[in-house]
Amino acid sequence: MSRSAGGTAAPSGLTASLIPCCTCGTIIAPNPSNQCASCLATVDIGSIIRRGPGGGDLIIHQCRQCRKFDRTGDGRARYLNVEPESPEMMAVLLKQIPAISGKNNQHMKRSGVQGLKILDSMFIWTEPNSMRMRVMLTIKADINDVSIQQRIKVEFIVQWKQCPDCIKESRERTWQSIVQLRQKRDDSRKGLLILELAIARNADIRKDILSVQTKKNGFDFYFPSIDKARNFTRYLAKAAPMRTKTTQSLVSEDKTNNTANIKTTIACDMVPLCRDDLIVVQKRAKGVGNLSGRLCLVLKMSSLVHLVDASPARDSDMSTRCTDLHAETYWKGEGKTFRLFLSPNRLVRFVVLDVELCCEDGRERHHTGNSIEDRATQYKGPQSGVTKYALADVEVARESDFGVNDETFRCVTHLGHLLQPGDIVLGYDIMSTVLSSEAEWSMENAFNSNFVIPDVVLVRKVRGTGGASGLNGGDTDAVKGDGNEMNRKARAKSSASRRRERRMKKEDQKQKKLEEAAARMGLDTDKDIHLGLDDFEDGNGEVFSEAAQREKAKFEEQIKIDEDLADDLEIVERELAIGVEDNVKQP
Repeated sequence: MSRSAGGTAAPSGLTASLIPCCTCGTIIAPNPSNQCASCLATVDIGSIIRRGPGGGDLIIHQCRQCRKFDRTGDGRARYLNVEPESPEMMAVLLKQIPAISGKNNQHMKRSGVQGLKILDSMFIWTEPNSMRMRVMLTIKADINDVSIQQRIKVEFIVQWKQCPDCIKESRERTWQSIVQLRQKRDDSRKGLLILELAIARNADIRKDILSVQTKKNGFDFYFPSIDKARNFTRYLAKAAPMRTKTTQSLVSEDKTNNTANIKTTIACDMVPLCRDDLIVVQKRAKGVGNLSGRLCLVLKMSSLVHLVDASPARDSDMSTRCTDLHAETYWKGEGKTFRLFLSPNRLVRFVVLDVELCCEDGRERHHTGNSIEDRATQYKGPQSGVTKYALADVEVARESDFGVNDETFRCVTHLGHLLQPGDIVLGYDIMSTVLSSEAEWSMENAFNSNFVIPDVVLVRKVRGTGGASGLNGGDTDAVKGDGNEMNRKARAKSSASRRRERRMKKEDQKQKKLEEAAARMGLDTDKDIHLGLDDFEDGNGEVFSEAAQREKAKFEEQIKIDEDLADDLEIVERELAIGVEDNVKQP
């Protein structure tokens, strides 16, 4: 064992190699920089953190119109709506720092900085109008195998840059595809109203709609691409029977670059039938089984038209009295083989006097509704174990004839498991219906020779006490001003003033119609969805939007008192929701 000059014994074979720091002279173990930890801590890591792309300042882009921030900063322009000083905002800011996101590795290698980590981050308050954002970061880094930790203040400059969505919105003719939904019938808009309410209750369906225009027989939906328009068309086809036709028109063409601007139009024609319609099925009609040449009721509307025999035979099977009508079958005959006879606005209230269920062997069983056996055959929902429809021989009388005469009617109906004596039922009074000579001639040639037109066709049972309630047209009185002011002599106006006043009045009326359309369709103009409404009048001389509003109010009131109609609306909403889920699952 040897001794050192200072008298301290050192182990044999081991030599302590220490060097002084090149900056302060402190004795340290050798390292690549030959500096102690205190001197390495003076290395400015903040200059590396504050270095933006290309060596400039750190910049974050914000859209002036929608106030969204660019969350990528790499030119891909993916904007995100975040709250100020939120964790999401901090994540967006940190992605703008090249040293942290790994986009400035060469400069870090030249500086000898490795293993950069963020231990803590917090916002520093700045004036909202300063267009600056400041954060305080706690950084840990390895410099020449020595770990150091520093607190760095980083400043971001906010600059305005319009997002792609706002750019498309500011351009003219931004739409590429239009879906024209039509149901061409003048007496009712019930089919369109069901789709309208279903779309209003499902935000996923209308998220891709750029604008909407209401037409006399339907709506025009505008989309930014043909794929989104086709997806929307598939949603509608699952909820209502319709035929679709796609056409394209060339707007402009660049032969040099082999590009073209093409507009696509998808026309969706709904079958002009609604629930509870009484239709005439021509005897030459195909695709309806043994219901050709008879009167049929529209039982339900979905992707198919569900029909039931309006006057079945007593000894027939209920399963053979129902059929499904495809949209292709209806349009194949151009609507001539399936003609509307009476619409639901011609329904009359009847009182049920007697019900006799028809057995499969043709016999009849008297139905009083009081015995346990009769109550067990009443349909009270899917859990009751009883089929909803059954043939029955029913005796009814008009509700308006009570106390006036003793006229009664007997008919065979499919509502055997729904009716009891004393119930109120809606039906068509064919006996008192007045038809033109041409309509009578066409009916005689449309039916089979063995078909007898019934006097009464029962449609549905009135549920609750709201059946007799109605909505009266709300005619409001004009507000009259002061008499002296009305008698005041008006100053003559110039022709330019009168034209300007008419133009302003027309704009106010149009804006009111736009608000009505937005409320009816569930589309919010604050969410970048624009609506337009055509200025026209219907056949009765009244503005279309006002008539549609009154019909929609009656329709919503009918949903409250008609369980079957509410079920149809629920089915439509479910079919549309399934269509959205299927589209999301597709790659």
